[in-house]
Amino acid sequence: MDSIDIDDLAAPIISPAGREVLAARAALPIEFSMDGILAFCEANLDVPVYKGEFFLERLESFMLEGHHESNFSAAGKGFFAATFANLVMQRSRFEALWLRRPEILDVELNSPIILAGLPRSGTTNLSNIMAADERLNSLAFWESYRPVPSLAVLNGDEADDDRDREWERGLADMYAIAPLFKNMIDVPYDGATEETNLMHMAGMPVGHQNHAYTPEWNHWFWHEMDPMMMYGFLKKAMQTLQWLRGDDKRWILKSPHHLAFLPTVDRVFDNATYVVTHRDPASSVISNAYMISYLFRETQVKPNVEGGFQVATHMAQGKIRGLVRDIDSLDSASVEHIYFDEYMADPLAMLERIYKRAGLEWNERAEAQLKGYIESHKRGRHGGRLEYHPERDFGRTRSEIRSDYQFYLDKFPRIRVEDRHG
Repeated sequence: MDSIDIDDLAAPIISPAGREVLAARAALPIEFSMDGILAFCEANLDVPVYKGEFFLERLESFMLEGHHESNFSAAGKGFFAATFANLVMQRSRFEALWLRRPEILDVELNSPIILAGLPRSGTTNLSNIMAADERLNSLAFWESYRPVPSLAVLNGDEADDDRDREWERGLADMYAIAPLFKNMIDVPYDGATEETNLMHMAGMPVGHQNHAYTPEWNHWFWHEMDPMMMYGFLKKAMQTLQWLRGDDKRWILKSPHHLAFLPTVDRVFDNATYVVTHRDPASSVISNAYMISYLFRETQVKPNVEGGFQVATHMAQGKIRGLVRDIDSLDSASVEHIYFDEYMADPLAMLERIYKRAGLEWNERAEAQLKGYIESHKRGRHGGRLEYHPERDFGRTRSEIRSDYQFYLDKFPRIRVEDRHG
């Protein structure tokens, strides 16, 4: 398999197609301000605009600090104005639907299976494979951006509002600017994804740390934020999706951010099974730092590579400290620990362990569905394997990065230290 060296983090080389997408984003007719975003939403929404003070204040503070610290390009301003306008519109649709159909909040979520692990530790691959099991519900990539249909669709006046195809185009635009992203996270527009985009609709755009350096906002999120503000909304969002689907299948939920807030997650989601994935923290931080710094080309005049490394470091510290602090507060009978080297060596064996822990029958049909996904999504299928040079690009060695997380390795001694990116 060929190696791919990402050697343009600080000075991106963008294809002509990518430059066209950036130009189109720069020309979007939404003013880069909360007033401009609200004006756009009021002109385009079919329900009242939700103006919750905390929701809008947290979005605005992230956006303005991001511009101050990261120097957004014109395309970056367009990206955030459009992205945050979508968040306001989707939150507004949630709120309007709850007013019309309050019974949604009585929907019971059936013993969700919650995947929580460091970035780049296998959670994306694991959730994608499990989503192939027809007995389980998972959140689709497009659905995470536009979870609630328009009033016309809900009322039966229109059959479809093209929500899925819109985000097929959106993902294609991202690949035009950052084509190696598909080598980092393999998620098609209709594939399974994490709940991060729903968290954004609670006023917590933590996933957009991939596009902006916001040190003050990041500190607040990891150290001061009341997690019930996020998880209370997330539960209501999942109840809504369950109601829209009209079934009672178990959900696969997945986000690395859950590690930092396990006691709150456990209070919010009843009878959950937890799958915690582990990996050498140096590999996780390095891989995540490359992904973030690489995506900065979507929004910044000159990507802040050091800022990307700091974002990845703050994420890892918030998640790992939360995990080590709180893992023993969970019922050990509900937790399955999966180690990256064991998972990569035999994913089906690890899946069997997870199914047993979750009380989910392992049968021939499920095994065939899981194997089908694995066979059709082999590693490296997008052409080549990424290689990383942290000394060159971030000025740190693997051992220097790992030294900040000895307490994690002490807590989970089965983690295999990697001398290179495996």
